[in-house]
Amino acid sequence: MNDRALYTQDVLQDLDNGIGSCCENRIMNDQLTLLEFVDIWLELFKKNSIKSASYGRLLESRKAMSKCEIAQKKLHEISFFDIQRYINSLVEANYSMSGIKKQALIVMAPLRQAAAMQIIHADPCVGVKMPVESKIKKKTKEVLAYTDNEQERLRKKIAQEPENVGYAAIGIMLETGLRAGELLALKWTDLELDRCRMKVHATIVNPMYNTADYQDSPKSKSSNRVMPLTPKAMAILKRLKLVRTTEWVFEQDGKRYTYQKLMYQTKKLCREAGVAYHGEHVFRHTFATNCYYKGIDVKILSKLMGHSSVQVTYNVYVNLYGDGFDDMYAALCF
Repeated sequence: MNDRALYTQDVLQDLDNGIGSCCENRIMNDQLTLLEFVDIWLELFKKNSIKSASYGRLLESRKAMSKCEIAQKKLHEISFFDIQRYINSLVEANYSMSGIKKQALIVMAPLRQAAAMQIIHADPCVGVKMPVESKIKKKTKEVLAYTDNEQERLRKKIAQEPENVGYAAIGIMLETGLRAGELLALKWTDLELDRCRMKVHATIVNPMYNTADYQDSPKSKSSNRVMPLTPKAMAILKRLKLVRTTEWVFEQDGKRYTYQKLMYQTKKLCREAGVAYHGEHVFRHTFATNCYYKGIDVKILSKLMGHSSVQVTYNVYVNLYGDGFDDMYAALCF
């Protein structure tokens, strides 16, 4: 994605001038629109202070917001009512709660910055209310782990095609719980097969887009970790190493394996195994749930997952199989 392609011509002029006199004049004359200030905020305050993936998500939010009426309002004219109407319109447009929060951020964070810089007299975001969950029509889809039976069917198909790089990648996700970006960023120098371990320190940013790129830092500080490799994972990796041609663990035709290819192979594998496709992240949930049922301490599991908090591990990634009744019964009737 070309960042500059998103900006208005007036803002491009300001950016090229170092956010100089042109911008200052329009601020003094109350001519700056919200969209123009958002562009300046993104370039000046966010571009070099957050990771590329996070910045990319802000650009996507900016693109969606630019089509709304509030984007063209003069900065000094925006009131609490405008922001509240904008958020309410997102509810009517069937945005999920996650989507509403992202779109609210791209409006409210720049306005708060403008108030702090005294570009506007007061923060118009004070008192703005987010909708309650019950009013959201589009519910956030819950990702559930694959059952033991489903995992067995997937592993059986993976074993039947040992030369399929995509299937090998899925096998590693089942055994390690790696994020797809972390998996695709693995290099042979990250592995210590003689010690049955690997170092996770990088990711692929914007994996779904043509702008996907290697980033030598993980999603967060806690994501930087050393992972043990199970016998099943070792078998897959040793087989891949026999045919390696590049620095990448997962490669095809001499190039790093792409997220699009991984997604295609996951759908294919699920069809062949008679298992529902739930995306790539389901393997991370499945790994966490497997560890839980093996009795692995949640603190250790949290480190394996690269989480900063055990609450995230427990509340988001560990799923009870079925409705959990059998587990509750067993716990009470020991």
